[in-house]
Amino acid sequence: MELRRLCSALILLAAMMTAGAQDSGDLFHTVSAGETLISIANAYGVALEQLLTLNELDRDAILPIGRQLIVIPESDLVADDERADEISETEEDAVIAISTRSVAGLPPLVAAAAPMLDPADISPRLCIAVFADANQNGMREPGEDYLKEATIQLLDETDAEALNYRTDGGSQPFCAPDLQRRTYMIAAEAPAGYGLTGAARLDLDLRGGGDVLVEFGAWPGYEAADATILQPVAPDAISAETKRPAILRELSGLFVLMLAGLILFSGMALSIFLRGR
Repeated sequence: MELRRLCSALILLAAMMTAGAQDSGDLFHTVSAGETLISIANAYGVALEQLLTLNELDRDAILPIGRQLIVIPESDLVADDERADEISETEEDAVIAISTRSVAGLPPLVAAAAPMLDPADISPRLCIAVFADANQNGMREPGEDYLKEATIQLLDETDAEALNYRTDGGSQPFCAPDLQRRTYMIAAEAPAGYGLTGAARLDLDLRGGGDVLVEFGAWPGYEAADATILQPVAPDAISAETKRPAILRELSGLFVLMLAGLILFSGMALSIFLRGR
């Protein structure tokens, strides 16, 4: 217990030395780029609700760079300093006194600047699974177990394969580490005899980092989704024969549209002629 108090006092001392204290005696923090209310509260070991209350903010508040936030009020700082002076360690007949004041002419302790967690440094983590969707609503609910022998593939924005995973039913959700911050396409193929109860392909934007869970539902009796596992194809690998039918379909559609317009115009002209007579 005494060691825990000592560690808490050291953390508080480091925070006091690195944050700018104002004339009011409160402990302030100046907002830097990339910081959030949660990251600031965690860095000082205070509750998010306390940080919101002290600064009259709500959870969705936007923090401008350079704004100063109260993280610890003066009353709490005084109480913690008094408790820190009373901490002692007697296991090895040693007594340690914690104080921000100089002792016997020595300069006060200067704590090293603690590194601040930057959300931009957090790599994205994608967790994936395929489950038995008994009620076919596309959402996993209690009692709906994970399935094995399903395949999940992940392609990045350059159509390069970033992941190809075959489920085993026991170690799901499977979380893919070391993904880069970019957009992806994810596709799933149900086990034999099953069909997917939802979309077989999804677009994922993992540029913001953090954890993302994607679960595909499947159930026997459903027809296999027409969107099978993605097969990357280079643009120059598409033959002229493959492109030609698509062009013909577009021209046919344009011809039908022009013919419909001509018929409509002729009908209007005939109607005006008959009314004139």
